[in-house]
Amino acid sequence: MCDRDGERHQGDEIAELAAATDRLRRRSRVGAPVALRDDLIRLRRVIDRIELEFSSVAGAFSATEEEEWQGCLSPTHWMRLECGMTAVAAANAIAVGSHADGLAETIAAVEEGKLGFAHLALMAGTARAFQESPTATPFDEQPLLDQAMSHPLSRFRVDCAHARHAHDVQAFQAEQLRDVEYRTLDVRTHEGGAFFIKGFLDAVGGATLCAALDPLARRAGTDDDRPRARRYADALVELAGHRLDAGQLPRVGGQRPHLQVTASIETLVGATGAPAGMLDRAGPISTPTVQRLACDASVTRVLLGPDSAVVDVGRARRLPSGPTRRALHARHGGCEWPGCDRPTSWTAAHHVEHWAHGGATDLSNLVLVCHRHHWLVHEGGWKLLRGEDGQMMSVAPVPVVRWHSRAPDPTART
Repeated sequence: MCDRDGERHQGDEIAELAAATDRLRRRSRVGAPVALRDDLIRLRRVIDRIELEFSSVAGAFSATEEEEWQGCLSPTHWMRLECGMTAVAAANAIAVGSHADGLAETIAAVEEGKLGFAHLALMAGTARAFQESPTATPFDEQPLLDQAMSHPLSRFRVDCAHARHAHDVQAFQAEQLRDVEYRTLDVRTHEGGAFFIKGFLDAVGGATLCAALDPLARRAGTDDDRPRARRYADALVELAGHRLDAGQLPRVGGQRPHLQVTASIETLVGATGAPAGMLDRAGPISTPTVQRLACDASVTRVLLGPDSAVVDVGRARRLPSGPTRRALHARHGGCEWPGCDRPTSWTAAHHVEHWAHGGATDLSNLVLVCHRHHWLVHEGGWKLLRGEDGQMMSVAPVPVVRWHSRAPDPTART
């Protein structure tokens, strides 16, 4: 009877908390910024104390094996399904509740509002690592608590990692090896040929990727208003394109990996009513994209008869030729877009007047541009105008970038 009364009393307390929360939710939130700021701090402290209680219950629940009777693989699995939590949040709650006896000072700091629950969760994870280590060295919370009181969460995460490494190097290495095994990159095609990318990288793998993307994701001049996520995505595409252009990837079916576009001559010249081009693995692409990809590419002529049978296949040719490309590299020294610092090895030869419109593939009609600015010229609606002695030779809608056939003046590139 007492146990049942106790359960009923506990349930009543949770019901009272829920009712108080409902009343709080109905209150007015109109107030001065200072009042809103204070409310946020007070609410966070209350939530941290509720998280403490939740963790206490989670720790007790994890010791009951009740999840097996519910058909779940673990307490974390059950909490993820029934409490609507992430696996990380559920594991943190169980860790705090299960190691509360060794975290008395840290828990007291959370109760007093001196420390947040997130710091406590990191501390509990470290205590769990100490307990599971073969060395079985007792966990002393005080050194880490001193750091937690003065370090923000991001830095305290590093503090805990150092503590785990100092305690057991092999166990720490095992964590990192596990993350390597968990590496994944899921690439799926969406409607219209777009791609979704989702993945996970270990610490070294992620740092390697960021080190490669960071220099490519910098803002390309004062007119570059792309958000950071967009710049990172563009950098990833540019990095992949550069590796394809370098021709150093392993061959597939006897050929170097490449983008393959199939398009009619009507599409290339931008004729009205022309069908879209077809990009292998992506599907239909627009005329400006076809023109950009064909601007500096190997081209194979395929003639079809009335019944769509292949009549003739011409030889592939590289645009431009090797000597022309070397001359371009010597003349320009990098991307010709004002303010761009991409070197010649990261550029493509752009036809000022596209070869599909009769433009010649020679030095007088070619200019080097990087991946982003080549995209801006074709799909982005910008124009490159060829000038001589500062005089305009043609007119195009603004924004306009003027290119001069003579060697660039370093002082004028800014």
